[in-house]
This record gives sequence, structure tokens and C-alpha cells, in this order.
Amino acid sequence: MVVGLIVIGGGWIASRDDAQAAEVGSCMSLGDASSSTDPDLEVVDCGDSKAKYKVAEKKDGATGGCDRTKYSEYTQSGDGDSFTLCLEDYKK
Repeated sequence: MVVGLIVIGGGWIASRDDAQAAEVGSCMSLGDASSSTDPDLEVVDCGDSKAKYKVAEKKDGATGGCDRTKYSEYTQSGDGDSFTLCLEDYKK
């Protein structure tokens, strides 16, 4: 029984949206730049050539916007977990 719960829990963790798992300082790649509604952000190592953005701020709820003169903004709402990521261009 315990093994079954660990496997289910591990599957849930592995399936979490990378944008939701991102923290301030995380580097992000843009998987599908052609989609403005679901850009498929992924957390990547900052040394990875795919790193395009760095999370400057993460705000709980979908109401807190970013300073759009400094950051790109990604907002996710629904499923009980609403948040906004303020993303700065990552320069290596």
C-alpha cells in the first residue's frame, strides 16, 4: 500500500507544470513560442543554451501584474493554483 502511494505521488510530482514549479532565480526555456496561450515554459539549468528567461518575481494569485517595462509576464489561473511569473530576458 505504501509503495503504491509513493508511485502515485512520484507521478504527480513528475507531471507538475514546470511554470508552477519555478521559483525566483529559476531559468526557463520557451518550448512552443508560437502559442501565446500555452507557451510551454520549462525550468532548465541556467547554463543550458535553451535558457531564455530568468524568474525575477513570482506572485501568488493571478491579479498581481508585473512591471511590463522590465519583464515579460506569464499568468496561470485555475485548478486552485493561480500565479504570475515576472520573467526577465536571460543573458549569459
